[in-house]
Amino acid sequence: MKLLIYLYSFLYFCLAIPLLGILSLFNKKIREGFVGRFTQGKKIKKFLLNRIYTQTILFHSSSVGEWEQSIPIIKKIKETNPNIHIVALFYSPSGMHHARKNEVDISLYLPFDMIWIMKSFLKRINPSVWIISKYDIWPAALCAAHTLEIPVLLTSAELAEDSKRYTGISARINTCFYKHITTIFPVSEEYKKRFLSVYPYPEKLIVAGDARYEQIIEKAEKIATEPAVNIFTHPEPITIVAGSIWPADEKHILPAFLSIYKNFSQTQFLLVPHELHESHICALENYFHDRSIATERYTDLQERNLTSGCRIVIVNTIGLLAKLYKDSSIAYVGGAFSSGVHNVAEPAVFGMPVIFGPKYINSHEAVQLQKLKSGFPITNQTDCEKNLSDLITNKEEREKIGKRAQDFMYSNKGATDIIMTEVKKYIH
Repeated sequence: MKLLIYLYSFLYFCLAIPLLGILSLFNKKIREGFVGRFTQGKKIKKFLLNRIYTQTILFHSSSVGEWEQSIPIIKKIKETNPNIHIVALFYSPSGMHHARKNEVDISLYLPFDMIWIMKSFLKRINPSVWIISKYDIWPAALCAAHTLEIPVLLTSAELAEDSKRYTGISARINTCFYKHITTIFPVSEEYKKRFLSVYPYPEKLIVAGDARYEQIIEKAEKIATEPAVNIFTHPEPITIVAGSIWPADEKHILPAFLSIYKNFSQTQFLLVPHELHESHICALENYFHDRSIATERYTDLQERNLTSGCRIVIVNTIGLLAKLYKDSSIAYVGGAFSSGVHNVAEPAVFGMPVIFGPKYINSHEAVQLQKLKSGFPITNQTDCEKNLSDLITNKEEREKIGKRAQDFMYSNKGATDIIMTEVKKYIH
C-alpha cells in the first residue's frame, strides 16, 4: 500500500501538475486554482502565527454546492465550541470565493495530492478531525491523514447509481483508500448499500441525510420574509424560472418556452445562465430577437431602476436565484443535459414543481422528487412543453405537486444533529 501511494504521488507529480500548468494558460479558473496552490504558503504561515485556540477542524468541499453542506455543521460547532478554528479547503476557485470570513478562520485550496505534500500540510494545520463533504476523496490525502492518525468523516455522502467508483476495478482501488475514512454518513439507505461495495464496514456507515437541507431551509425561511424581487412591470400569474442553464439545456427548453410564450399569455420567464459569459447572454437574446420577441437584461433594469415591460428577462447576475424561486410557479433546473443536474432542492423548498434534463441520478433529491412525482425529467423539447402545459393549465394539481416537494425537503431535516454526535467525539 505504501509503495502504491508513492507511485501514485510520483505519477501525479509527473503528469497531473504539468497538465494543469498547460491548461492554466488557457483557462482562467484552472489558472486561479493552480497559482493559488503555489502561493498560499504565506497565508498559511500567517494563520499559524495568529492561531490562538488549541483545536482546529478541517473542512473540505469540492465547490460551492458541497460547501453548502458544511455550513450547518460549522454553525453547530461554533454554537457549542466557539474556541475552535475552522479551516476550509476547496478544490475549486468557486468555493474559495463563496466561503465567508464569519464562517471560517481561513480558506485554502486543497494542496496537490502527493503524499509528502499532504503530510506536510496536515502536520502544520494539525486538525482534530477532517470533515469532507459529499464525495471529493483524494488517495494521498486520505493516506496522509491515516498516517498522522487524523480521523476523517465523509458527510452528506453520495454514490450515484451511475458512478464508476463502486464497480469493477474502480471499486477495488477505492476500497484500498476508503478504508482510511473513520465514518461515512450516506444521505440514504440506498446510498449506504452502494458504499458497502467500497467500504465494507456497516457499523461505520451511519445514514444521516443531507446536511445541506438545513442550510437551504434556513435560507428559504429568511428569504420568505424579504420583499419580492420586482422585475416585471405587469406581473403575470405564472412565472417560469430556468435556473443554472447551459447551452445544452437551451437547445431543448428554449423552443418549448417559445411555444408556451405564444400559447399561454399569462406566463413570463426568467432565464438564469449558470455562467455569465457575454457570448452566452447574447446568444439567449438573439434566439428570441430573431423570432421578434423582446427580452431585457436584469442588470440594465437595475442600472435604470426600472421594471421590464417584456415577458422574458435574462438574469445576468449572481446571487438572485433563490429569491427568484420564492415568487415563481415552475422551475427548470439546468445541467442535466450535460454533466448532471444542478441544485433542485433550492426551488423544491419553496413548494414548486421542478423540471430537469435526463442526467439527474447524480442528485439524490432529484431522484426522490421524480419518485414523488414532484420532479419531472425531460429528454427533449416535446417533454418540456407537455410538462409545462400540464402544470400551467391545472393550478390545483400544480400546487399539490409543489407541496409534496416542499414536504420532502422539511421531512429530511436533522442530518446535522446526527453528524454532530460523531464530531463531538473529537472535540473538547
